[in-house]
Amino acid sequence: MSVSRSTLRAHSEFKRVYSAKTRLFRNGLVFYYRKADGVVFRFAVSVPKRYGKAVERNKVRRRLKEIIRTAETLPEMTEVVFGVNSKCSELSYMKLKLACDWAFEKMSRDKRR
Repeated sequence: MSVSRSTLRAHSEFKRVYSAKTRLFRNGLVFYYRKADGVVFRFAVSVPKRYGKAVERNKVRRRLKEIIRTAETLPEMTEVVFGVNSKCSELSYMKLKLACDWAFEKMSRDKRR
């Protein structure tokens, strides 16, 4: 079953996810997440300017959005901010996908609310 997706946009939404203080690290990605009742899977991708030029930042952003779009299962009732580290620049699409799948599995098993 597919979970509907929407994006986090407002600064207050980002702060709410960061303040939950739940995060996972994998292959240069940081997954900040927050479990919440009454929300579908919501996400945002944060790529800092120190990562590289706009072309490189947009490339990793597009890859992460495609991974989310094609994911078979997403953690329900979860808000996620994907933080990208400079180590991700040499990662292939498959390694990013494996890291995201690992994180989605961990988030799905987390029972915190």
